[in-house]
Amino acid sequence: MAQWKCWPTAPQYISVIDVMEYKPSLPEHNDNVSHDQPIREFIVLFSGITFILLIVFWTLGLFVDRAVDYISPEMEAMIFSSVGASASEMADDNDPRQAELQRMVDALRECIHIAYPLKVYLIDSENANALAFPGGRIFVLNGLLDKVLSENGLSFVLAHEMAHFKNRDHLRGMGRGIVFTAVAALITGANSDFTQLFAPTVGFSQAQYSQERESLADQQALQTLGCNYGHVGGATEFFEAMKLDDKKKNNVLGNYFNSHPEAEHRINNLHQLANELKLVVRDVLPLPALLDTQD
Repeated sequence: MAQWKCWPTAPQYISVIDVMEYKPSLPEHNDNVSHDQPIREFIVLFSGITFILLIVFWTLGLFVDRAVDYISPEMEAMIFSSVGASASEMADDNDPRQAELQRMVDALRECIHIAYPLKVYLIDSENANALAFPGGRIFVLNGLLDKVLSENGLSFVLAHEMAHFKNRDHLRGMGRGIVFTAVAALITGANSDFTQLFAPTVGFSQAQYSQERESLADQQALQTLGCNYGHVGGATEFFEAMKLDDKKKNNVLGNYFNSHPEAEHRINNLHQLANELKLVVRDVLPLPALLDTQD
């Protein structure tokens, strides 16, 4: 019987291989991983659209200003004869105080160079204000008489509103407001979230324009006061009285969106302008007895 012999296998030599440490990492290009920065992109997009809207509003504003120049005071009175009729009916044409205000406005017209007549209405309201309304109407709210101390101070406020008529600011502001709101709604949708998002852009544009017009009206009112009385005493009376109200509602951001500059800012501007024009300050006249609410 044949016998098989098992020979031992040859010895195996295993080479030693250096084993490198494995470090997991993401691939350089992965379609499932976004490298975008959404917040940064939103800010860039929002800023770009806001800038474009400001340019659009500025351009449209120029067209509105040009269009207003073609509306004569007679045409304005005809167009807006029925607008504000209810407010006009609140005034008493037989009120001697209204007649006194009318006398003051008529006396100021020559100095401010307004040829067409302006009608004054005294409205029973605690608010301290006066408004230039389309159709050559000035609404004076009763509360204004509590804030001024002299005839000169009251004349400045009336001259300020008359300056708005001279510059047609009452029509410019109304036209710009309608056009801007319509364009913003057309671009982003009347009730969309985008309309609400970009509404501050419209507000900022309107506010800055309004503040510029208010400052111009202050300047012309100051010159009118100097022409009528020979000095500018009493020009800041109303703003001095309103400073306290400004402090109560003061906030840095709000000032940029207000339609009127701060009272303190207006006072300083009037003082500076009076010095530049070499307008003197003298004693003021007392309020006409009919309008003096301090008695």
